Amino acid sequence: MKYKYFAALVLLLAGLLLYTLRSEEVFSRSAMAMNTIIRIGFKGHDNTLLDDAFALLSTLDNSLSMYNPSSDISRINDLAGISGVSVPDYVVDVVRRACLVHDSTGGVFNPLIGSLTRIWKINRDDGLIPSQESIDEAVKLSDISNLVLDSDSIFLKHKGCLLDLGGIAKGFAGDAIAELFRRKGIKSALIDLGGNICVVGKNFEGNDWRVGIRNPLNPHGSPVLIVNVRDCSVVTSGNYERYKIHDGKKYSHFFDPKTGQSVMNDLLSVTVIDPDGSLADGLATAFMTMGFDNAKAMISKLNVKAVLIRNDGSIHASRSLKDIITAPKSAIELF
Repeated sequence: MKYKYFAALVLLLAGLLLYTLRSEEVFSRSAMAMNTIIRIGFKGHDNTLLDDAFALLSTLDNSLSMYNPSSDISRINDLAGISGVSVPDYVVDVVRRACLVHDSTGGVFNPLIGSLTRIWKINRDDGLIPSQESIDEAVKLSDISNLVLDSDSIFLKHKGCLLDLGGIAKGFAGDAIAELFRRKGIKSALIDLGGNICVVGKNFEGNDWRVGIRNPLNPHGSPVLIVNVRDCSVVTSGNYERYKIHDGKKYSHFFDPKTGQSVMNDLLSVTVIDPDGSLADGLATAFMTMGFDNAKAMISKLNVKAVLIRNDGSIHASRSLKDIITAPKSAIELF
């Protein structure tokens, strides 16, 4: 009996060893979610983990979008001025993170920007802009004091207040999928959320990931520079794809929460590199709204890694990025 037990144990251990030692494969998949093409890949043994990753992404997308009428965010917005809404822990978590970015940027990033998003309708190519009266009303509704965040519920004080997590949701989703992979023992993964890149460990060949930063003056050409990274997010925001034109003037999807106006300044794009994808996402949005000088000062104050590309095509990067960036065709000014 003892021999049989010992033999079975040996076979079990041998099986586990063979499973561990068998060569890993690269599995990848693309799909539409969060209004963009999502690409996820990892190196491992079981491609069913992709099902788990996309299921998690679908859950977050369906929960955090203000445009999905059945989402948690829509439920909160629909009951603004009426009652608080009980929500899952991760919704409280992402809103709390958004509030932290709001505080660290002096309110430039604002999760209550939805009242402005709604009236500007930048995604609609209708050539219309809102009246000053409606802008002024939306600014009042976007005041962060109108947001009451409890441990398991969220309440917006006034009817018309609207949570809009579009400036942070992708970063949060990238972090969540990366954490899923790490819990499953994955040591190499790439999560591409359309402008938001999150990487786990080293790349599939065992080197740093090389992430290109798009040239906003030629978005379909070669990247203006490459960052060599691991275990972090690389998030880019820009005004060269989403905008509307009225009377020959371009209006971006970035809004000044204090004035309610659409912002077009001296920045074409901002890229933030940070282990915290939510932070990187929110800061990239805030820096684009600030403009070059204020963004540069805030980047230094917060000690974050960022790349700023101005309207003239000049590239400016945090000095802390010096050893991990290369620019094939462009000179970089470090600050």
